[in-house]
Amino acid sequence: MDQRVDCWIDEHGEQMVRGLQKCLSYRTVKDSAAAKPGAPFGPAIADCLENALAQAKELGFETKNLDGYCGCVDFGEGEEQLGILCHLDVVPAGDGWTAEPFGLTLRDGKLIGRGVIDDKGPALAALYALRCVRDAGIELRDAVRLVLGCDEESGMTDMVHYKAQTTPPDYGFSPDAEFPVINIEKGGIGILLSKNTGGEGGAGIPVHSMTAGERPNVVPGFAKAVVGTNGASPEEIRASLEALNRARGFKLTVEPIAAGLAEIAAAGLSAHASTPHLGVNAAGMLLIALKELGAGGGSRDAIAALADLIGLSGDGKELGIAIEDELSGKLTCNLGILRYDGSHLTAQLDIRYPLSASEEKLCGQIAMAMSQARVAITRLYGHAPHHVPADHRLVRGLIKAYSDVTGKKGYAFAIGGGTYSRCMPDTVAFGPNFPGDIDTCHMPDENFSLEKMMLSIRIMAHAIADLAGRES
Repeated sequence: MDQRVDCWIDEHGEQMVRGLQKCLSYRTVKDSAAAKPGAPFGPAIADCLENALAQAKELGFETKNLDGYCGCVDFGEGEEQLGILCHLDVVPAGDGWTAEPFGLTLRDGKLIGRGVIDDKGPALAALYALRCVRDAGIELRDAVRLVLGCDEESGMTDMVHYKAQTTPPDYGFSPDAEFPVINIEKGGIGILLSKNTGGEGGAGIPVHSMTAGERPNVVPGFAKAVVGTNGASPEEIRASLEALNRARGFKLTVEPIAAGLAEIAAAGLSAHASTPHLGVNAAGMLLIALKELGAGGGSRDAIAALADLIGLSGDGKELGIAIEDELSGKLTCNLGILRYDGSHLTAQLDIRYPLSASEEKLCGQIAMAMSQARVAITRLYGHAPHHVPADHRLVRGLIKAYSDVTGKKGYAFAIGGGTYSRCMPDTVAFGPNFPGDIDTCHMPDENFSLEKMMLSIRIMAHAIADLAGRES
């Protein structure tokens, strides 16, 4: 099959990139305010889904739109069904881009755009892997279904709808993480921290507002606070911030915005919440700066607690929740959203925990750590870890496909990120990032090598043939 696949990809790669360019042009950020029947996550996502299904239909596949929640692309019939689970929704673009986020830029051999690797690029790659297997004349034992979801980044309600409308695949993979094979996904908890501060009366440097982040599953790359300057001039504040910049490598600035008011800004680096070490949390940086300035009235204790117990740490150590195990690795903790309006402060944490951790114990420890500052905690959501044993037929088959194509030894491992795999039976994450690559999903200038995009099509085509083919 190798030669047939290689030749086919060489001939059709350009068409796949054109299809991806169209998908990337849709601003598929969830818009609940614009939801309507047939477009439960907003019109842009619904339009992108229709376009993707139209591309699949034009290529000769049967398609189905499940009420705008997700779509299906079907290939073949068989005893069982192999599912390939991708998503078309994306996180907001955020700051720091050097290319148009909602477009496709090819620069130095890299495809750049929001969704190019998470997960529109892999969705188009999977579609073309299906086409490659079909055009190569591979006879199937099992049916194959490509599922195009629309709410992966904001709760996966699309998969709830999918399972209510039709039967889940018997086994499958989601190209929404890394190669070789991810057979363990950590558990996750969303925590809301909140405090009614009673206002800023009596503060030398009152904090009138704080803003950072748009999604809890993204490390915020920018944060700002509006403070009063009755107790310290902007020049004095600037001198203190510059000292912090020199001492800790921070990027803090302050600018007067009105009489007696100034805006403090912190510039960090966005990253996925499951890999906080790849980013720099601007919200944590801002909180540390405000604490060092002695800013805040009623908010002062909460600011200090958040700065000390979370700050720039991504492992939960200061909160007392750091834990790891050999199979699934370390816990991660991301301060994704920070808001303050002068009287009510909220912060959202995204926590990914290993197999050996207990959600109940984690929540109890966070509540205890925050109690001294009278910060309340609320569990917003949660899911248990997902684990498919390494000796499962699916895992072994995917490792074989990866090794056969790349010539490198395959293996199974754990991640903190969550994919559709945890929503379906006997399903794992499989690609598209390669070992050693920097994962740019949720970052500015999200990108993926064009060469590796084509390689991922080859690997997925082999996986489909090996797992669902008549000869397997």
